[in-house]
Amino acid sequence: MLARRIAAVVAAVVAGAGAAAASAVSASAAVAAPAPRLAAPGVRTMAPGAPVVRNLPAAFRLPPGSRVTDLSDRASGASFTLADPGPEAVLSFYRDSLPRAAFTIVADRVTDGTTSLAFRDDAGWAGAIFATPQRVTVAVRRS
Repeated sequence: MLARRIAAVVAAVVAGAGAAAASAVSASAAVAAPAPRLAAPGVRTMAPGAPVVRNLPAAFRLPPGSRVTDLSDRASGASFTLADPGPEAVLSFYRDSLPRAAFTIVADRVTDGTTSLAFRDDAGWAGAIFATPQRVTVAVRRS
């Protein structure tokens, strides 16, 4: 159920970001596509032996003390669960850090005990963070 919600929100955010990007490009301008903003391997490891999240925008950070589980890390983006820190600390971190890292928070909602943050940037990355009292799931994709 939660995975379907994540997929639906990410798809909606990516579709909206793609439409905005398409309208911003002039038909007469020949612009090379920017290189994907990926962090160097190893940058996303928070603890020795923890999984490394590689396919995220360079400006996207994990909260201090993060413990990543259930990692799916593909060229199109990554999804994972943050077992630590707690949900309130994670939400506070992202509400503060996403705008500072040039992401726009496009939705911040609470429904049936689940808080969801949806965000995107101008380079074509979009994502969603879902927090329940027990865990936090993060999904970030490039369009």
